[in-house]
This record gives sequence, C-alpha cells and structure tokens, in this order.
Amino acid sequence: MKKKIISGILSIIGILLVGLSILYFLNFFEPQKAGILIESDPIATIFIDGQEMGKTPYEAEFKPKEIMIKIKPESLEGQIFDDYETKVNLISGIKTVVIKTFRESEDYSSGVVVSFEKVSNNNSYVTVVSIPDNAQVLIDDKVYGYTPMRITVPGGDHNLLVVADKYLKKQLPIRVYKGYKLTAFVKLAKSNEPEQTQVEQKVDEVLFRIKIDKVDTGFLRVREGASVGFPEVGQVKPGEEYDVIETGENNKWYKIKFGENEGLPAGRQGWVSAEFVTKI
Repeated sequence: MKKKIISGILSIIGILLVGLSILYFLNFFEPQKAGILIESDPIATIFIDGQEMGKTPYEAEFKPKEIMIKIKPESLEGQIFDDYETKVNLISGIKTVVIKTFRESEDYSSGVVVSFEKVSNNNSYVTVVSIPDNAQVLIDDKVYGYTPMRITVPGGDHNLLVVADKYLKKQLPIRVYKGYKLTAFVKLAKSNEPEQTQVEQKVDEVLFRIKIDKVDTGFLRVREGASVGFPEVGQVKPGEEYDVIETGENNKWYKIKFGENEGLPAGRQGWVSAEFVTKI
C-alpha cells in the first residue's frame, strides 16, 4: 500500500516538473516587457544605450531596465538643434513616454518625460516637477496646486495640464496605475508675449454686456478659469458693468475684461459666475 502511495506521489511530482519545464521553455515566468514611446518635433533619430533605433515617433518594448535615450533632431529650415539625452527606468507592463519639442533656443523648447516607480502600498500617486518652478497643475480640469508637488490620484486615465505665466501651457493624457508613482517632468516653453497680445486683441469680440448684482460679500470674485476651483485674479463690485468676451459651458460663467474700475490697467481678463450678474 505504501509503495502505491509513494509511486502516486512521485508520478504527480513528475507531471508537475514536466509542466513547469514546458512553461519555462515558453517564457511563461519572464516578466512583462516594458514599453517606451518617444515623440519629437521636428523628426529625430533615436539612440538607446548608444545604439541607433530609428526615427520618431518611435515605439518599442524592452525588458524592464534603466536605459539612456538620446534624441538627435533633424535640421529644420536650416536651423540646427542640440541633441537631448535623458535616463528612464522602464517598468514591467508599463509604457514610459518621452516628448521633446526643439526650437531655435532652449528657452522656447519644451519637453515631457513621464516615468513610473513602484511604491510600498496599493495607492496611486502623481508627482509633477516643472521648469519653471511654481507652475499651476490641473488634473481633469481641477486645480491641485503648484509645482513641485505630489498628490494621490485614482488609478486610470486622466488629463494633465501644466500652466505658468509667460509660458506656453503643456497638456497631455496620463495613465495612473495602482501601486505606482507617476512622475511627470515638464519643461515649458516661453511664450512670445508681443505676438500673443496681438492675437488676443484681434479675437476679443464683445458678445454682450453685464451688470454685477448685489452680493452679500460686497464684491464678486473674478477667477482665472470658468470654475470655483480656479484661483482669484481680481474682484468686481455690485453695479459695475463689463463687456463679456467669452462664455463658459452652459453659459454658467462669463469671461470679462476688467480693471478700469479699480484704478488698475484696463484689459485684464477673468471669469465671473453668471449667477450673480444681469445681462444689459
């Protein structure tokens, strides 16, 4: 009886060993590969760990590891740009994104590197670092604060927006994973102030005029965007009248030009709630 039991156990062990050998042969136990996506403007040649890999947009999979990326842009209209290099840590089952825009000087160039790091719990985090510092961070149109910053964000797909005065905003989709910290390093490009001002003057068409209603606080807040989540950029008083140059979703917010009634330079812009104004 004992011999039969031992024989049966040995048979089961043998079957398991054969099965494991087959799975090993099929690379079943190898970790998932890591993805990399590199985009650039203008088109560039990509080098990874010193080896030429192709042109942008470049997308590939590698074994999880740290790699050195070099982006060598092509000349554009006779302009020659400096190469860009960065290190990224490729994580199993996750795509790392590198985006670089080359312009005539580094001040007017922009870039984004989105990388990931495993954390000790099952939470999901987003860290945003920027050049310049103190840029405003919005995720899914909600203001979270200013760089550098780290916040807890639910896993899934989100929209990241980084904004700073006198710089072009940078917006990109991000995918957050539970158990990982997503780090977005964002370099903003300086804006061309004279050109932007000229464009604004051309498109600022007056839609209609409003009068500020009486409010308990004695003033109505003017905000940077069409939501109470945006910071205050000024105040207007009951009885004052302003031109509306843009309307928000469902006409719940109005963008106005203000400043002249406060003794400040005219032409400042901001949003007020339609709930506390009257069309005239």
